[in-house]
Amino acid sequence: MGENSHENKIQHVMNKFRNVPFVHNGRSLETGVDCLGLVILFYKEFGIHIPNDDGQFIDKAWYRKEPERFIQGINSLNGVEVDMDSLQALDLVYFAINYGIITHIGIMINDKEFLHTRPLVGVTKNTLQQFSWRRRFKGAVRLVP
Repeated sequence: MGENSHENKIQHVMNKFRNVPFVHNGRSLETGVDCLGLVILFYKEFGIHIPNDDGQFIDKAWYRKEPERFIQGINSLNGVEVDMDSLQALDLVYFAINYGIITHIGIMINDKEFLHTRPLVGVTKNTLQQFSWRRRFKGAVRLVP
């Protein structure tokens, strides 16, 4: 499918997330989502199941004890790795925010912008052209052919 083939559906789904707050371990449009909750609910709209967790409780400092946990979860999705120059809508992008550890994910909504959620901000979109996101970018996978 081409880059623009999902455009209307993406816009419709994005509207569902308007004003949804950030909540650690959140999995609800009504009460809030964290970045994994956003990804789970967003991809569900496209018929893709993303596991809720790996069977273990996710505490706020999980990355200090298990720095590889997030990337192991991403790898378990069996997506196709994509480089930054080949990104398209619905690719899953991931970032190292603190300590060089991958702890954050988002969903590309076109070839330059991604949707994600952040504390104090909630669900928002940003561009990968912004230096702060480009330098934190650690990879992407394509789950939707």
